[in-house]
Amino acid sequence: MLQFMKPGVGTILPEDARAHEEWVEVLMRQDYVIETWHCDLSTGLFTIGDITRNRHSLGDNLCGLLDIIRGYPEDHHKTVLNILEEATAEASSFCFCTTMRKDRQEDAPLFCVGTSTIGNGVSSAGRMQGIFAFTPVD
Repeated sequence: MLQFMKPGVGTILPEDARAHEEWVEVLMRQDYVIETWHCDLSTGLFTIGDITRNRHSLGDNLCGLLDIIRGYPEDHHKTVLNILEEATAEASSFCFCTTMRKDRQEDAPLFCVGTSTIGNGVSSAGRMQGIFAFTPVD
């Protein structure tokens, strides 16, 4: 488990590349499976990789936020939604931790680290991007 975060907790800072890089480095030094994602804020669609799609039990690599959080514990939904809502309001660095059921066994931690940029005008709403970090499959 990461020292800076426990399941059900998140943090958001004004856009800070150092914080984002430090969070990702901590995850990379551990034995987590890491995959990138991004979200176009004009559509609200997340583009995720195959690992994320499989771990979240989703049928497509394009999905919405509610599709992603469906597998998280219900008492974590508010934290995740608040973090991502704040990230769409202003350029931010953010991180949250939740859990997911791992192959019908114990709950496994899942970390999300990301950044958001806010666009100028109607044609460019902005973007969120980051990584999901999962415990390895045994």
